[in-house]
Amino acid sequence: MLQRNFIVILCLFLMTSCEFFKKKEFTPNVVIDTIVDFNSVDVFPLFPSCDSIPSQEKQKVCSQIKLSEHIYASLADYEIVTSEVINDTILVKINIDKTGKTSLSDLQSSTFIKNQIPRLDSLISSGINNLPLLKPAIKRGMPVTTEFTLPIVVKN
Repeated sequence: MLQRNFIVILCLFLMTSCEFFKKKEFTPNVVIDTIVDFNSVDVFPLFPSCDSIPSQEKQKVCSQIKLSEHIYASLADYEIVTSEVINDTILVKINIDKTGKTSLSDLQSSTFIKNQIPRLDSLISSGINNLPLLKPAIKRGMPVTTEFTLPIVVKN
């Protein structure tokens, strides 16, 4: 009887002990980056002619220059006459949505400029609305809406 109990216990032990010797696989912890910097993008919004430049910094400068040139060209179509000398800067906030469409978000100018050139806001707005479709900014591989400020120097 003792021998039979010993055999039963030995069999039970052998059946359950296989789990102790089995190799356990550990899955590595996957690190997910949950910190997102909302003040920067991976790729700046680009004019179609600037995307062939290899350096991202040069692409950004190219797009800023093209944007400024386009706005200045749209203002050059109008004859703006002032009664006093102007040497001031306007801050234009431009919004580029995730499809690449541009719009005027805000325009900050002094009261002096507003009095001297009252329709300047609408002229700049129409110039921005007539911009070609841009390539939107990219953040983590996805197109995103961006807003940035472009200073415009007004001199006569």
